[in-house]
Amino acid sequence: MLAEMLAASGKALLNDVPPDGRKYWAARFWDRESAEQHSLLRSHFLNQKETVTRYLEKYGTGVEQVIEFACGTGEFTELAAVHTTAKRIAALDISAQGLEITRGRVKHRNLVLELGDFWADNSLGTADLVMCIDAIHHLGDVGQVLERMRSFVGPGGIFVGNLWTNDNFHEFERKRYGSLRHLVRTAAFFGTAVIIRASGRRLKTGAYRTQLLTSAEGTAILREVFGEVLELDVHPYFMSFAAKP
Repeated sequence: MLAEMLAASGKALLNDVPPDGRKYWAARFWDRESAEQHSLLRSHFLNQKETVTRYLEKYGTGVEQVIEFACGTGEFTELAAVHTTAKRIAALDISAQGLEITRGRVKHRNLVLELGDFWADNSLGTADLVMCIDAIHHLGDVGQVLERMRSFVGPGGIFVGNLWTNDNFHEFERKRYGSLRHLVRTAAFFGTAVIIRASGRRLKTGAYRTQLLTSAEGTAILREVFGEVLELDVHPYFMSFAAKP
């Protein structure tokens, strides 16, 4: 129960402080492909990927433009290239390493890769389909992130995304890392929370880069930001959705 206590205490300290993982993620990338090989979590990752694929197949017909934010190593960019009719796919990420992997993975006649910060000005415009997978919870306050995502969705367009949730977070982390490593990671998070609060938000570390909400909290925010929620699938550790402004 110590990890649970540390996580709850850290979250209470950071109640009004959004995560900022920009520096952390600019220096690395998350290898989802390797995560999908995890013996205890593989089926969950693949189930969530199948859900997103279904959304792309259902809503990607007739799509001309796709914008993907925080594309990482391009696993879902590749799915958009295969399962939608997009004539142009623009994918943005803050990691140069991740974009290079995406460049080698995705085969599309008009793929545009942008190195940049989600919160910075960019020339991406709007698109029929905007997507962000495995990253909304890293980009800042979830509500504010979804508000900004919505601004990139063109008239009649669709947003496809997901959130990692707090519903069964400790179970997920113990399966992923083992109990001892999970405790160490949670202690680092709590320590960062203390530093952030004590420094008046001036000091931050990469240990606080995720805002985890319950699926009920995430659903409420999603319905508040978007006019129509077309799809909503709650998995044990994730929630996936498709919505219209």
